[in-house]
Amino acid sequence: MLTNNGDINFLAMRLVEQCSTSLHTLSWIWGGFTVDILENRMLREHDDLDYLTLNLHSLIPDFIRFFESWDWQTQLLTNGDLKIKRPNIKIHLGHVEISERVRWTHNGDQGSIWFPPEWLNTTPKKFCDIGVHVVQPEFQYVMLERPQMLDPDWKCREKDITAREYLKNCIESKGICPQSLLEQVSDKCK
Repeated sequence: MLTNNGDINFLAMRLVEQCSTSLHTLSWIWGGFTVDILENRMLREHDDLDYLTLNLHSLIPDFIRFFESWDWQTQLLTNGDLKIKRPNIKIHLGHVEISERVRWTHNGDQGSIWFPPEWLNTTPKKFCDIGVHVVQPEFQYVMLERPQMLDPDWKCREKDITAREYLKNCIESKGICPQSLLEQVSDKCK
């Protein structure tokens, strides 16, 4: 049974979409919420929202002003990401740049992940009466298949295995071999 934590999640999603729109940028949910959004229903409890935000580094002061005006706490992280939180929930915004490929600076100047821009859909997806931007299943699958790109000490959890299988089926239903996606991603560390 899901609790009222869903209400704060929906508020957070609306605020990220509202702020991103006002700043002429896009923020894409990735991580745990991806499968929920693809299914258009809450499948489990969540206490955080992970986003990739286009050109975040130049927009951080604006995001901070916006969220602090709504009584959220903000914290600039050492890798250049922004953490936004309230009791029982946090939002994590990561910086992406798009050229011929997307560059996600997940480890600031120390490391980046590069992937195809098609994995970031510019059309919002309807999720429980909210329009939200979400990564494509291909991106989320690769992150679950190769979590060591983000954290070399990652411990796979049951919910990760379940989500990876769901995403694999989504990708195969498009006629794509999931393993072929791994060749489209590269990570570079200094």
